[in-house]
Amino acid sequence: MQTLSRIWLEADALPEESQKLSERYDLPMPIAGLMAQRGLRTEEEIEAFLHPRLEKLSDPFLLPDMEKAVTRIWQAVLEKQKILIFGDYDVDGVTSTAFLSRVLQKLGAKVDRFIPNRKDDGYGLSKESITHCLDTYHPGLIVTVDCGTGSAEAVEIARERGVDVVVTDHHEASGEIAKAHALVNPKLGDEEALRMLAGVGVAFKLCHAMVKWGRNQNYPTSHQVDMRPLMYLVALGTVADMVPLIGENRILARFGIDVLNRLPDPGIEALVKNAKIDQEMSSYHIGFVLGPRINAAGRIDSPDIALEMLLSSSPRHADRQAKILEKANKERQAIEEMIRVEAVEKLNPTYDSKVPGVMVVAKRGWHAGVVGIVASRLVRLFHRPAIVISIAEDGIGRGSCRSIEGFDLIQNLQVAEDILLQYGGHRMAAGLDIREEDIEAFRERMNARAAEVMADTDLRPRQHIDAWIELSDLNDEFLNAQNRLMPFGHDNPVPVWGIRNVEIEKFQPVGREKQHLRILFRTPNGIQDAIGFGFGNRKGLKGPVDLAFQLRRNVFRGEARMQLMLQDIRPAE
Repeated sequence: MQTLSRIWLEADALPEESQKLSERYDLPMPIAGLMAQRGLRTEEEIEAFLHPRLEKLSDPFLLPDMEKAVTRIWQAVLEKQKILIFGDYDVDGVTSTAFLSRVLQKLGAKVDRFIPNRKDDGYGLSKESITHCLDTYHPGLIVTVDCGTGSAEAVEIARERGVDVVVTDHHEASGEIAKAHALVNPKLGDEEALRMLAGVGVAFKLCHAMVKWGRNQNYPTSHQVDMRPLMYLVALGTVADMVPLIGENRILARFGIDVLNRLPDPGIEALVKNAKIDQEMSSYHIGFVLGPRINAAGRIDSPDIALEMLLSSSPRHADRQAKILEKANKERQAIEEMIRVEAVEKLNPTYDSKVPGVMVVAKRGWHAGVVGIVASRLVRLFHRPAIVISIAEDGIGRGSCRSIEGFDLIQNLQVAEDILLQYGGHRMAAGLDIREEDIEAFRERMNARAAEVMADTDLRPRQHIDAWIELSDLNDEFLNAQNRLMPFGHDNPVPVWGIRNVEIEKFQPVGREKQHLRILFRTPNGIQDAIGFGFGNRKGLKGPVDLAFQLRRNVFRGEARMQLMLQDIRPAE
């Protein structure tokens, strides 16, 4: 199976709007054009985008059931009822658990925490998990974070045993909705601007509402709580969960990243030190350095390792936990690469680049903790929806699904609803459980559905270009102007710039297996290099080339320099 060549698509230039923004804000034309493309036209919109402020956050009581949730939790706090926080094992769930736990403890609550183990407990608030929690922790109240909306049976078990459940979640509702004491989920509310919150964003809103309510009632502990030093947890979960970094998410991420760079707690300090980050951190470091290490705990070992690190007040203990995460992350990378190779080998005989389809691949023994990453890599390589399934010894397959624009996973998985044991998630990412004997029928249905849905879709991968720039633009002034638009993430992605007709002075394969490519070329500002990960097979290009790349500042051995990250390279057109 060969990687497909990409279609290069250029964004609309919008010259008039770009010129106005360039003059008003003293920005290079390509940067001004980028702002116009992303819908930033009015002074109010631009000011809010360039200078996000916490005071612009909306009233937390706009979320559904918030008052019911707050009054019940305050009742538990005042009556000294034990509160069990039930989380999830990804970065969003772990940071949500840590954030809510620390705020509730500051408010005077008696708190226990439980995060299900991916291998032993499965996903979310299941019947088995809630029964275990009720028998082990004997809580007076259960508060979920980042899960629970569709856990109707589990919530009913708690209710029958006299324990209220407050659900806080952000996932789309599918199937029967839990009849919880309160269900705080922005997807079930009318505030469109809040529907994009991550699970940790909802947990933050709950805590904001708890503090606000407590101060109105003049509860003493509420006056002692300052959530700002904990905002790095909100940034970690928000960025890592890949929710749109616009609106309130942008405010939360921007402020939280500022706190993150101050290394406010032993846990985050240990994580950063062991990851060997020696520069100012951005959303890039959350998404590609810190987030994967926190995730590795839940994927390879136990999510409690990451949670303990984030909650630790002991530098020695935090460092020990961070070292375990570092080891788990390396193990995760090795397992992920092995599964990716095997998955591609399985797909080779049936894959046709001209035919719409869903890549469904399964095997016994694959580690369930990394199949989602493998699915994402398959999508990037071949521009098809991918479903990678790990089959356990009992014959139950646990799959992770990733998609492309135009193929809504939750909507299209409905064609196999009768043979799926459970499924849920988002339009572009979902999870499912299925019996091994039903996988072939599932594959056939999904491919038939894809043939119908994507019949008129150009299936070649796309390379989007935000704007074409000149070699002379490759300077610190341009990079600094670009970085005024940070933090980058979904709906505000890192810009991809293009330069035409570049004469390459040197192609240099790098990496242990020469799988990456470093190129050098001359600009008016001197020799510039660019690195292309996985581009080792492009070294044979002749003549001038067009480059598609991202720009970022890289620090190596204490020296900061501009780094071009190749996204694609082609013969000059």
